[in-house]
Amino acid sequence: MAQSPNPFQIAAGDHPQPHPCCSRAFEIASAHLPEKDRADLQTLVEDADTALLHFECFTLPDSYAIGFKLLSTPWTDHHLGQFWGYDLSTLQALQAAEGFSEETIRVLTLAAQAEVRFLVIDPNSNVLNGLPLFDC
Repeated sequence: MAQSPNPFQIAAGDHPQPHPCCSRAFEIASAHLPEKDRADLQTLVEDADTALLHFECFTLPDSYAIGFKLLSTPWTDHHLGQFWGYDLSTLQALQAAEGFSEETIRVLTLAAQAEVRFLVIDPNSNVLNGLPLFDC
C-alpha cells in the first residue's frame, strides 16, 4: 500500500528549505483527534513525565488548546538511532506507556517527521487537509 504524503509537509513561501534559525509551527483543529483522546489529553498533559518522550506539552486553558514542543526531530529510525540508540517504534512505545493514545502519537509523529517544532491542537483552529477527522 502506498503511503500518502505527510500533511505537515507544506512549503512555506519561496523557501523550500527551512531557515536554520527558524522553527515550523502548526495550529490544527482538535477534530483531528477522537473526542475521548482530546479529553484525556487535558489531564495527561499536566501529569505526564515527558522527559524521554521527545516532546514537552502544555495547555492553553483559555482556549482549551494543547501545545507540544517537539524535540529531536525528525522522528525517523535513522535519526533517533544515531542520536538516541533506538528506533521510532521504541519511542512510540514509550509514549504509549506514558498514556498517550495511538492517534495522538500518530499526529505527533507526522509533525515530527516534517520537522515541526511547535504543534498546537485547538478546538477553534482550522483542519489540516490530508489529516483524518473524527466526529466532534
